[in-house]
Amino acid sequence: MATKTRVSLEEFLAMPETEPASELIDGEVVQKMAPSLYHSSLVLEIGALLRNHLKVTREARVDTELRHIWPAEDRVFLPDVSVTLKGRVSLDPALRRRGPIPVQPDLAIEVLSPDDQAGRVFERADFYMRSGVTLAWFVDPDSESITIYRPGRAPTVHRSPAVIDAQPVLQGFTLDLAALFAVLYEDDE
Repeated sequence: MATKTRVSLEEFLAMPETEPASELIDGEVVQKMAPSLYHSSLVLEIGALLRNHLKVTREARVDTELRHIWPAEDRVFLPDVSVTLKGRVSLDPALRRRGPIPVQPDLAIEVLSPDDQAGRVFERADFYMRSGVTLAWFVDPDSESITIYRPGRAPTVHRSPAVIDAQPVLQGFTLDLAALFAVLYEDDE
């Protein structure tokens, strides 16, 4: 049985970027799954809907696969989509260019891949809650559902025809799950 090589946060940050991107979890370098068509479609759709909302409200910024760092656990992670409220990302230009940023997103969104393991998904949700993320959405293309995590509360699962909001992070943003998951079938029309 092979022993996994553990790396420190400093060693990880000195490593070259990988494609797909890698994260540092408990000293282990974990490469993210290569996105599927469903994954890519949902990330793009959610990002576009959030971007359109935020162009009007200007209350936050939305990013995809932005590297975040949580030094308390020597962790580097990349949510598929992250929303960070205005005024929380005032970094010097060099850090903006290279990252990772030392600011946790207010809303972290993960689109699950078919190979995602339940234990890893649960651990990621737990990590988000203990690192200060206010709201986390786990989008499952297979079951066409979104599981919402909030600190101190039990997760809730939502399916079409539900409409969810992004409270308390974003005011007035809603997501129609029927419309969201309809993007998975656009080629069928």
